[in-house]
Amino acid sequence: YNPEQGYFVTANQDLNEYGTARPSNLPMGPYRAERIAELLEEGTQLSCSDMYALHHDVYSRQAKAFMEVITPLLPDTPAGRLLKEWDCRYTADSKGAWLFKEFYRTLYQEVFGKHGFGPAATLHLATHTGIFNDFYLNFDRVLLSTESAWFNGSKREELFQRALNSTLAREPLTWGQSQQLMLSHILFGGRLPRWLGFDRGPITLIGDLATPHQGQIFESAGRKTCFAPSLRMVIDLSTDEVHTNIPGGPSDRRFSRWYCSDLQNWIDGKYKILSPDSGQALLPFP
Repeated sequence: YNPEQGYFVTANQDLNEYGTARPSNLPMGPYRAERIAELLEEGTQLSCSDMYALHHDVYSRQAKAFMEVITPLLPDTPAGRLLKEWDCRYTADSKGAWLFKEFYRTLYQEVFGKHGFGPAATLHLATHTGIFNDFYLNFDRVLLSTESAWFNGSKREELFQRALNSTLAREPLTWGQSQQLMLSHILFGGRLPRWLGFDRGPITLIGDLATPHQGQIFESAGRKTCFAPSLRMVIDLSTDEVHTNIPGGPSDRRFSRWYCSDLQNWIDGKYKILSPDSGQALLPFP
């Protein structure tokens, strides 16, 4: 109630501190909320354009925490320099983002695969469930610890080095190349010719699990699944306007003009401005 900082940030993190009970017992990591708060603190007169930029922010405080350990271990090679110079942003054209994510997944296998669940079980959890996506903070606490029973007697830097050696030996892709997703019709997805337009894409998801703009792709219950913004909305309470876009449209009927009518706006970062007086207009995100 009336927090000292003058705002609340909610990004699936632990919010129990604001109450007397503790109803949330499986929160996600704080990285996204911390980054949002950091951006809010940078301005005094925040505008709708500032909120657009926040919606599309792909800087990862999680990656920054790992890079502090990784950077001294990187070799002076093209791949090593590429990762060392990465700005911790998951942009579509970033090869550093791809290298870091591959390192992170390889580190899972080094720690939780070889010394815990077993390589096959860890691979299954990472690729066919949301365990490592939803509860990554719990695993990060282990991985970033200087000592842990999960390390099986090895030093943290030794485990990081092994994961880096394996990762840097691969030819890097861009982050966008690994973040391709089809928007599939819930009933006919993949069963009808593409030209009929029931399925749309592929589209590229920017961001990752710990960035304000989420961009996760994984399999759950045997189906390719994603975490990404399903509605972007900005409201300046001094006006009667609402700024929105959605990755689809207001109609689920394929041959309606409103089927996927807003998808390109969502991809391009263009917001519809709706008001009782002016109807609808489009405002692009720079």
